[in-house]
Amino acid sequence: MGFLEHLDALRAHLWRSVLVLFVAVIFLFSQKAWVFDVVLLGPKRPDFLTYRWVCSLGEYWGQGHTWCVDALPLQLVNLDLTGQLMQHFYVSIVGAVVLIFPYLVWEIWRFVSPALRDREFYAARNLIAAVIALFYAGCAFGYLILSPMSILFLSQYSVSAEVVNTIALGSYLSTLTMMVLSAGLIFELPVLAYFLGMVGLISAPWMRANRRYAIVINLFLAAALTPSDVGGMLILAL
Repeated sequence: MGFLEHLDALRAHLWRSVLVLFVAVIFLFSQKAWVFDVVLLGPKRPDFLTYRWVCSLGEYWGQGHTWCVDALPLQLVNLDLTGQLMQHFYVSIVGAVVLIFPYLVWEIWRFVSPALRDREFYAARNLIAAVIALFYAGCAFGYLILSPMSILFLSQYSVSAEVVNTIALGSYLSTLTMMVLSAGLIFELPVLAYFLGMVGLISAPWMRANRRYAIVINLFLAAALTPSDVGGMLILAL
């Protein structure tokens, strides 16, 4: 295939991906009550699954109710006239990407696979399931561990009893979605490291020698993703 033929093939894959993404966005947009009340606003309620797990774990270890979350002093407000509508669109798009991620991976695979040699083809094919599983494992980790722990910490942190945590809806949703998507992508690092090792760009000794630089880059990226949230930056960096 020539260059223009490759562009035509890529355009076909992109159009199909955009069409499936659009359908997923419409579906999630129509499920507003479930998406917001159950999924997105769940981590701000004391009866969220993670808080109940931690409470049960504390009781099992003889800590009584000291690990239980009785209340989260967190109130969400909308500050813009179009704020709730725009956040509804934003959440629907992000949720659609997470929902159709296996299809996106499949379209990428269909475009790339004809250019692979036999050895590369079979090695990459065996990792498709790992890519999908690791992404959803990372999203689950971000939603069930990173997000509730950061929301709990930041909602209870106070510089003065006279200051009430009244949080903008956009700030809450961006923090939550950033935690989930970032964790999903971070969990893909084993696959990335595998391929970089296969082509000889990195090795275990090289990674050990450059660990200090990786830590600095890690902190920089975490700060870039959470520019106004020190607590979230540290949690994401860890």
